[in-house]
Amino acid sequence: MKAVFWKSVVNSDEETSKYVLETDLPVPSPGKNEVQVKVKTSALSPINQKVLDEVFRKNPDQKHYAVGRDIAGVITQVGESVLTFKEGDVVVGVVPLSSINSGCAEYCIFHEYDIVKKPEMLSFEDAACGIGDCLHAYTALHYLCRLCAGDTILVMDGASTFGSITIQLALSWGAKVITTVASADERNFLKSSIPSLAQIIDVSGHGSMLRSSVMEETGGLGVDCIIDNGVRMFTETDDIIFTKENFSRPVPHKHDLISCLGSFGRWVTSQPDLQLDPPDSRELFLRSGSLCFLFDSIWTMSYSQHGRYKHILCDAVDKLDRGLLKVNISKIIQVDEAVSNLLSISDKIMGKTIVQF
Repeated sequence: MKAVFWKSVVNSDEETSKYVLETDLPVPSPGKNEVQVKVKTSALSPINQKVLDEVFRKNPDQKHYAVGRDIAGVITQVGESVLTFKEGDVVVGVVPLSSINSGCAEYCIFHEYDIVKKPEMLSFEDAACGIGDCLHAYTALHYLCRLCAGDTILVMDGASTFGSITIQLALSWGAKVITTVASADERNFLKSSIPSLAQIIDVSGHGSMLRSSVMEETGGLGVDCIIDNGVRMFTETDDIIFTKENFSRPVPHKHDLISCLGSFGRWVTSQPDLQLDPPDSRELFLRSGSLCFLFDSIWTMSYSQHGRYKHILCDAVDKLDRGLLKVNISKIIQVDEAVSNLLSISDKIMGKTIVQF
């Protein structure tokens, strides 16, 4: 079978990583509590090397990493102890980060409790495109932000696939949403697809108006929640070069985000190596604020909260099926084109690329 992996390669005593398309792999067989899924669609997302290095730090022999983890497909084989699914069931799921099976493959193996049935009217493309971002958004909004109706939330990069789903979900729960864009295309997309936003802030300029715009919108009170898409930790050029803090798009400094928080504000970050200096900690303390790290792969790496995980997946596919959450697909490709598209996927923010099998 064909499958795409993120693979570590050693050349001349130097280890590098790259996307590879394997074309002659054996079809994996399910264990007693697992199912074999014939993948119909897989959504491509960029790989976070920092997260992978940390997750597999105690397993240096791991050389292949899963790609295209959000999938939809049909069960073709079930393990002997599987009770909740049968052959022919159409399912949706997210491949665990620690899995040796790639989602961008003709066949994939899932534990029976890591997938849910796909509603009949929901397309394979929309299911794969939305399930991962829905999981990300539910984790951020409900379990970390503890979002309530009437709260004001700042969502960075609202035109991204994750940002768009997060905004739609927050609005459906009765929150007031402020978001940011970095181009006219992003602004036009948000205005046409989500017209009920409180404010759209352009952060493309050198002198960001983020804090002043947020304070003006909230009457000087600040927001209740912030969900970022990465933050800058340094301002000096030498520090930025030394730490390789390179972003392909405008990203706010950590102090700017803290300054936007109101009393008892919650900041949810996707920056795995975030460090707060004493002045930043004091700012958070004086607001009685809190900081949470968003890492939704923990749902399948630790099964202590698995009932909640299944509830998220079920509610997500239901909302996608009823059109309450709308996805943005940029293009649909074949698996032979996946590697070339993955090389440039980190530069694209609007819309997801779907691999069709």
